[in-house]
Amino acid sequence: AMPQFLKDAVIAVEDEKFYEEPGVDWRAIVRAFIANITSGKIIQGASTISQQLARNAFLTPERTITRKIRELILAVQLNRRYSKDEILGLYLNEIPFGPTFYGIEAGSKGYFGKSAKDLNLAEAALLAALPQAPSYYSPWGTHQKELIARQQFILKKMFAVGKIDQEQLDAALTYALVFQPLSQGIRAPHFV
Repeated sequence: AMPQFLKDAVIAVEDEKFYEEPGVDWRAIVRAFIANITSGKIIQGASTISQQLARNAFLTPERTITRKIRELILAVQLNRRYSKDEILGLYLNEIPFGPTFYGIEAGSKGYFGKSAKDLNLAEAALLAALPQAPSYYSPWGTHQKELIARQQFILKKMFAVGKIDQEQLDAALTYALVFQPLSQGIRAPHFV
């Protein structure tokens, strides 16, 4: 029970060709490989939503070739077994949206005090910005300007790919986001 623009925002920023690819974007992998070899360090990723789901649900976050190969195999298997909408639903309910928020519903309630089905476009785009670096982009942290810039980037990308119109874009860009206050309910949340 998620608004379509939430799904569109996540797809626009995480995996623009989600509905067309078989779980792996080989061109993106080659592009990232060349960029990373050229620079001598990891500067680009190429993980599809299916690969991110495989990594978050079944694998460790270690950065090794073996883990990447396992991720690729699992992503292809996920796409054979589940529909794209099922994979997107699993992804949105599995990934972290903050230090203690796993899944879109937890992120929505934690940051906005409402269910994911009740999010507006601006809020949905903001939540779509978080999975890349949930702790870094936390609305309660010191990188709020970067979070808003990423949210605006997502909104503009949604407009560019035809998922929203100019009026929706303008309204979302000027919408005043109101976050829930930071809860201090759990001491040592990572330990708990």
